[in-house]
Amino acid sequence: MAPKKGTKRAAEVAVAEPSEAKKMKETLQKYGVEKSIYDRVVEAIQFADDVPNSVRQMLIAMLPEGICVPADQRHEYQTTHVNMILELLQGVLSKLQDGVTSATGEVARIEACKAELLSKVQEAVEALEKANDVESSTKGNLADVTRTVLACKSTLAEKEKERCEGDAAHEAAKEDKLVIEQALAEEFRLLRDGEVEGEDAKAHYKKLEALAGKIGFEASLMTALPTSILKKPADRGSFDAMVVAQLQEGLGKRLAQLNETIQTGAPAAAHRLASVDQAKKDLEMSKLKQQEVADLYLSAKQVQKDCQGAKKAADTKVKQSEPDLKAAKKIQQEAENRLENYKTKNWSSFENLRDRTTSKEVEAAAAIEAAEAGA
Repeated sequence: MAPKKGTKRAAEVAVAEPSEAKKMKETLQKYGVEKSIYDRVVEAIQFADDVPNSVRQMLIAMLPEGICVPADQRHEYQTTHVNMILELLQGVLSKLQDGVTSATGEVARIEACKAELLSKVQEAVEALEKANDVESSTKGNLADVTRTVLACKSTLAEKEKERCEGDAAHEAAKEDKLVIEQALAEEFRLLRDGEVEGEDAKAHYKKLEALAGKIGFEASLMTALPTSILKKPADRGSFDAMVVAQLQEGLGKRLAQLNETIQTGAPAAAHRLASVDQAKKDLEMSKLKQQEVADLYLSAKQVQKDCQGAKKAADTKVKQSEPDLKAAKKIQQEAENRLENYKTKNWSSFENLRDRTTSKEVEAAAAIEAAEAGA
């Protein structure tokens, strides 16, 4: 059976690999370099991912006979190799530092934004407190002017009632005066002068009797009146003439009383009218004030609502900034950890190899041999 192609080459590679590892181990022992330190320098070079991989692999391949050689035994090309690694690792260090600076700056930016948002929250709180005070104050003012409006309505109703009752008595006096004047000019005159008789006289007397009864003349006069006044003037005796005269005198006195009532009542009526007009004006002014304060209250309520919305929006923005700040701080911490790890492990390992001298190399080699012998 023919052997498979590549079998021999694979076997050679399998043999070569242990050989390379052994050679590397012997070289590190030769120069007293610990494998862990060597591996960290290799890792440090690999961090330079902005450098072509072929360049990195070249520098790594040169490590055993380059930086692993003590500083006081290096040839010029080996020193050049160390300087190339130094430049490369400084670039990595600078890049990691830039990452920390950038992350720190982002945290500072977000914290500044958050501080500004918190300031706006405080401003919103203060504005809301002021709006609440204004709303409460205008609400109290509105209650006060509303009570004033109700009081003005009550006063107007009272003044109108007083006017109505006072004017009713005044108008009644005017009407009574007119009735007496008409009675003196008509019924009393016609009966006194005997210008009517029979049924006409009786009809006129009925009207006059009703008026006399309303006025409230004495009963004796009311009893004698029909007999005396229905007689012809020529047929009346002295008693009849006296009765007629007393009626005329009584009507005249009542008329004089009514005239006095009307005259003295006119200023009172004018005062009552003025009081009603003033009460109407007061009510109108109180309503205008009520509307003015009501508008201020509605405005205060709207401002209060706007301030509540502004505070809620400000609180929301602060809350929304928290995840961004948390994420930025996480990135900052990771960047700081990468830089610190690089410094304490990779960079320090590089410096260890870069600065090693022969005496240190001998001591390190002896320590390695002792460790292997103990194993």
